[in-house]
Amino acid sequence: MDTYTLEQASPSSEHRGNGKPRRRLRTVEEKTKIVQETLAPGVSVAEVARRHGLNANLLFNWRRQYQQGVVESRTRQPRVKLLPVKVAEPVSSASPPATGKIEIEWPDKVRVRLVGEVSTEQLTTVLAALAQRR
Repeated sequence: MDTYTLEQASPSSEHRGNGKPRRRLRTVEEKTKIVQETLAPGVSVAEVARRHGLNANLLFNWRRQYQQGVVESRTRQPRVKLLPVKVAEPVSSASPPATGKIEIEWPDKVRVRLVGEVSTEQLTTVLAALAQRR
């Protein structure tokens, strides 16, 4: 759940370079204080939201989180999960042969099928010959 709110800023810094308004990340303490304001008898959640520059639906979500004991501060997370990468040494042409079957088929029905042990050197030779043929 996104917990961004519009940031109150000077007119010169109200927008990022792309024209979108800046957003403010609220701390757990800020959220808790704002939510507690809404828990007083006779208080309108919409009025509290307007006073703090929030969307009322966002404040209702914070209230629900508060009541469940899971109010948390959000930081901007990357949209894509990054995986660790380990850079290995390049494979030398003297690598042990692969066992199994390798099949390569081109759209013009040229097919290469290698079965058994195939060394990197042998595969390189076959692919180079096919590349020259084209």
